[in-house]
Formats: sequence, C-alpha cells, structure tokens
Amino acid sequence: MNGSPAMLNDFLKYYSTVLRYMDNYISEPINRYHMTFDAFLILHEIGASTKPILLMDIADSHHVSRSAISRQISTLLKYDYVYQVANPADRRQKSLLLTEKGQATDKQLIHDISLIFNQWIDQLGANRIQAMLTFFSDFTQQVIEPQQK
Repeated sequence: MNGSPAMLNDFLKYYSTVLRYMDNYISEPINRYHMTFDAFLILHEIGASTKPILLMDIADSHHVSRSAISRQISTLLKYDYVYQVANPADRRQKSLLLTEKGQATDKQLIHDISLIFNQWIDQLGANRIQAMLTFFSDFTQQVIEPQQK
C-alpha cells in the first residue's frame, strides 16, 4: 500500500472541506442565475467559441452523454441565455449561440468568479495557486483521461 492510513484520513478530511468550500463560493454567484456550475461552463464555452458549436461538440468536450448536455442546455434555453440556429443543410443539427442576456450573464459571472479567484491568489500567492492548477492538470491527464479511454 502506497499511502498511510493518516494520509488517507487527511485526504478525506480535506477533500470534503476544501471542495465543498470551493464549490459553495464558486456556485453562489452562478445559482443567482438559476444555473448549475455545469450549465455555466456550457454557457461560457458557447460564448468563447469562435465557430458555431453543436450540442454533440459540447458533450464530447465534457466527456458526458448528449442527454446530460441537453438537460443543461434546456435550462439555458428556458432562461433565454442561449438560442439555437438550425443548419440549413441538416435541420437536425442546431448551433448554439448566446443571447444578449446570455452574453451579459457570462460576462458578469466571469467577473464575479474572478473576484473570488483573485482573493485566493492574494491569500495563498500566485505560486501556490499555480501549483494547485498544475496538480489538477496532472490529475486530469494521468488519472481521469486514461480511465475515459
């Protein structure tokens, strides 16, 4: 066994505390707009895309089913954050675009989340935040992505 029982206990304690804290602080401004964090990520991805983006493109990039993305998009449609444009060559394919309300919401949420993130940088220092991000990247590449193949 590679880790000690104490290491596992520390992991469980910090996993619960830190991730709940991060989730609560990041989700709080998002919840005001009747969205989940996942819906916000989709909203932001649609807004950041330089080309028309399809539901299946989003599902692929998030490594989830089309139905899971469809549920999130239905919320974004309901609150008028996105709209769909049918492909004239294949009307089953619909590009997703942000409405003006969606653009303003994305901009406001990025601002709000940036304030929170910048507080963490001020408290912990840029080097420690970068080390955390590097760890998350390594974890994604070495643990998550191999399991998805």
